[in-house]
Amino acid sequence: MFYILSRFLACTASPVLYIVALLVVAVWVRRAFVKRLCFWSAVFLLLIFTNTYLYNIAEKAWVSDYIFEVDTTKRYDYAILPGGFTAMDEERERVEYGEAGDRMVDCAVLYNIGIVDKIIISGDGVTCETGKPERFMRHVGEAYGIDSTDVIIEREAKNTMENFTKTISLMGDSLEGKRILVINSGVYMRRTVLCCDMVGLECDYYTVDFVSQYPITWETFVPNFNILDKWMKLIHEWIGCVAYSVNY
Repeated sequence: MFYILSRFLACTASPVLYIVALLVVAVWVRRAFVKRLCFWSAVFLLLIFTNTYLYNIAEKAWVSDYIFEVDTTKRYDYAILPGGFTAMDEERERVEYGEAGDRMVDCAVLYNIGIVDKIIISGDGVTCETGKPERFMRHVGEAYGIDSTDVIIEREAKNTMENFTKTISLMGDSLEGKRILVINSGVYMRRTVLCCDMVGLECDYYTVDFVSQYPITWETFVPNFNILDKWMKLIHEWIGCVAYSVNY
């Protein structure tokens, strides 16, 4: 039930929904004042949510307290990677990475320099219940030189909380007393820390997929429609943290 609710809330996180709603009202309403108010409100929201500079400020404010680096003097028994960074190209039979591919790349580096011993991947696109984990295992061996026996797949998780509850359920007592490193993208790290605290998982964190300082140029202020998608993810995280605090 909570998963279904979270999917619904994800839809409401999109600024496009409110921009379109205002434009629809502007078209159908009869009163001139309301029509103008809705139209210019939609224009205002569009300018706000396509502005790269404003998004960068909001993202940095959200992430800045959750930027964690790896302590290279430690050696971790397990690295946990919440899913959402791969998909399977069925036609070409190959693993494709999304924006969050840094999770896997950085984890592979830590594995190969001996900081991480084993990798747990939870609920990812290729490794989930409907995915092809055997193809992914072959891929990490070919691409990163990771021994397949050092990769553990958790296939059922559908959200951030389940990444950890189902990983703990899968691993049982084998996580007790172990050094654990959780690797996740910057925009998701606040909710990640919240979930780990809620399930009582003692771990360190490593933040990836985040640029702490973007250069400011004239192009930064030109409307960029790709930023709408980033705003949706950020607003979804705001809603998610509130929902998790209420439901768990």
